[in-house]
Amino acid sequence: MLQTRRVISLLLLPLAIGLEGCGGDDGDQGVPGEQGAPGAPGANADAIATIGEGAIIIDGAAPGDPKESIYVRKAGHGPKVIVLVPGNNTSGATFDGMMGFFRSVDALNDAYTVYAFDYRGSGKSSYNTKITSLKDFAADFEKVMNKIANLPASGVTLVGYSMGFGAALEMVIANPGRYANVVSLAGIGTRGVRVGFNAGQAGTDSTGHAWANGDWVTVANDAAGIAGTGFQQRSWQGDQRTYANVQATWDAVVYNDVLKYDISKAFTPAAVTDPTFRASPNYNGSLLDGFTIQYMPESLYYSHKFNVSPVDVVKPAPNADGTVVTIPGDGRLGALFNGKRAMLVKATTDFAAWRGDQVIYDNYTATSKYDLKRAGADVTAVMINPNQGFDHGFPVARPLETVRLIDAFIKGDVSAPGATSALGGAGVAVYPNGETAWETDTFTGF
Repeated sequence: MLQTRRVISLLLLPLAIGLEGCGGDDGDQGVPGEQGAPGAPGANADAIATIGEGAIIIDGAAPGDPKESIYVRKAGHGPKVIVLVPGNNTSGATFDGMMGFFRSVDALNDAYTVYAFDYRGSGKSSYNTKITSLKDFAADFEKVMNKIANLPASGVTLVGYSMGFGAALEMVIANPGRYANVVSLAGIGTRGVRVGFNAGQAGTDSTGHAWANGDWVTVANDAAGIAGTGFQQRSWQGDQRTYANVQATWDAVVYNDVLKYDISKAFTPAAVTDPTFRASPNYNGSLLDGFTIQYMPESLYYSHKFNVSPVDVVKPAPNADGTVVTIPGDGRLGALFNGKRAMLVKATTDFAAWRGDQVIYDNYTATSKYDLKRAGADVTAVMINPNQGFDHGFPVARPLETVRLIDAFIKGDVSAPGATSALGGAGVAVYPNGETAWETDTFTGF
């Protein structure tokens, strides 16, 4: 499995390509009418309401910070509100396929109003001040929502994809009263995702720190951790960020199941044995979306450091230099999920056949179910069987099925037959709230 481990380590988060260019407008430029009281729309919010997309200018994180321009997409006009939060270093454009079905299916268009946000530094948003944790993304989106007219103060369904589930949890922690339902689509979980090194990534970073095979990025010093994370990504970031390199990585790890990837021929054209999905505009769009992103190893680093459970995650063995890496659990979930419903969805990982989700391990979901229940939520986990065309990129590759599953969840049907029907007949294992054998308090994910 040495080759398998190497490929897994290339992409510890979905779409973790950090690109040099920064999309978006200059956050310092004012927009007429944008300086309203919270909840009062400005010119940009009006544009979102009338044409379905636009930028909203928000204040910086700290006094003296420049303003940021956060881009928003909207679909539907129904009474139930859904907010979609994208994965690491992707923009709201990753949900274009899903948004298309919210627009084109009358029942969905009439039932829901759906918003998708571009992170600071992605898509058409600015990146004038670097983030210092996933809380910064959550704070940006809270400011944006306060400027969108008629966005309700309660009852919202929050959907986080991959790293977006970490940002979504931060959004709930910041304003628990706004959200009734939370959905994880291949989410990083309540205890984050690890950034580790393999033999091919080992070496000495720009600060002089030597990283060995099997090391985890340390978290005692954020600047050092970000430098290590950037070094870990060096083979496919910066000037290595070409379409061919992005495509090769996505094919191997994000879209491995839908493309029927042959891991024995990894990173060669012959590895893709069913190229049908490559003809989809969603496939090409998801790759090109990466080229709008400001390169920000800090987003991957803070996903590594993220842990809102009350349990510390400790690396089983010290790093090669003797450092014991501990990701402290801050326990901030508390009881904030009392009365809320949660659904955790991912494709089961099958390393042997290289099918399913190769980015987010199953145990991330199992421990998240445990932690969210402990925080008061009613939680259902839907694990999609591998080798059915569902993988880490399933919200992009299977947008209609994903929308139908979210719709079924909001309506209260997350039974195995209901999930299978929503997913177009795909086999699933459903773990309802009352089940305890599969969920666990022991984190064993890499």
